[in-house]
Amino acid sequence: MLEPRPVVDLRRRPDARLQVSRLAAARFWRDGLAATRGDDIAADAGIATRTLWRYFRSKEACAEPVLAHSGRRFVTALSAWPLDLSIEEFLDAAAPAAAAPASFSDDDVHAMRMIVLGFSEPALRSSWLMVCDAAERETVPLFARRLGLSPDSREAQQVTAAVSGAVRVLNDSLSVDFVEHEVATPASDVLRDLALAVRQASDGRLGPAVTADRASERGPEHGCDGS
Repeated sequence: MLEPRPVVDLRRRPDARLQVSRLAAARFWRDGLAATRGDDIAADAGIATRTLWRYFRSKEACAEPVLAHSGRRFVTALSAWPLDLSIEEFLDAAAPAAAAPASFSDDDVHAMRMIVLGFSEPALRSSWLMVCDAAERETVPLFARRLGLSPDSREAQQVTAAVSGAVRVLNDSLSVDFVEHEVATPASDVLRDLALAVRQASDGRLGPAVTADRASERGPEHGCDGS
């Protein structure tokens, strides 16, 4: 007798899209993107195919919620970065056990597999890039504040784009190491590389603490107090 399939209630569960995404990612990784149909994902979720298409524009888009878990992690961390701490000081304080090997959740593994699969599947890669673009847009105000610039300024957006690109490359590299080589990069190395990416991609403008002296040098018109 077949086990009854769990039904994902897309209307009532706030994490329903993520649950469907987990099922889709597992299916993509096991069977391949080309061999997976929307009907298969819907059946795994216990929903009608027409319901699936009401919430996802394509089968590749079904992977976006798990990819967003990875793409938004940097934004979530940066939102807590105080102006008076350097990037290294902040990351060290946020991860006191950084010397331990990196620990990945099931969602981390799903995301890394989709990133790696995207190298040979352009449509899936496009989904990852869309997630990265959304995370970049969220990051602009955070970096603009540290730079003493308006979030609407081209300068703030260019610096953010450069840093976001560097972080995406780091994400790609860590995913390849784990998925293809079974190497879990030590957390201390991840934090070091992340801080380096922020500093180098911003040409040193992001990374240092924003002290009172630095804020006064930029002038009150920049609104570095967030106003």
